[in-house]
Amino acid sequence: MAGGAIPTITRSEQRAAAVKRALKAAALRIPGLKVPHAETRRRISGRRTVPKKFIRTMMVAVDGHAALRDVVRFDSAEAEAALQFEAAFRSVRDQIANLLASLTYTIELRVASVAEKAMDSYAIAKGLARDDLPMTRLVARLKRDLGRKGPRKKKKQKK
Repeated sequence: MAGGAIPTITRSEQRAAAVKRALKAAALRIPGLKVPHAETRRRISGRRTVPKKFIRTMMVAVDGHAALRDVVRFDSAEAEAALQFEAAFRSVRDQIANLLASLTYTIELRVASVAEKAMDSYAIAKGLARDDLPMTRLVARLKRDLGRKGPRKKKKQKK
């Protein structure tokens, strides 16, 4: 920054920072939360299709047969904890997914609203530019920043 100027922090940036802090605190409350890894994604993806009923039946089988329990890596207590975790946090996951969808829609809606008004204003400015040289220069800059090349092409009609 030139001259050591202090950057202005907007109200939206303050609110976003508060939400990020709350999300970080919420993440810390989820026991064993893991970040996805590309190397393990395929293995995990293939295993998530194993039915919960199968896992519960395996729990009973391992707990009921010492010979099986002695030779397998399956831990019934770990399985029970994993199924309880999934049941407890499924609704949290769904709520976070809904929050993400709502936030994405809100961002897109707000930007689309001002984009629509900007395009309407651009159309008016183009009309005013016919009789005003400074306005013509402004419209040229707007056109450059809009980045569109010529009029829209009409779609071909099916015969």
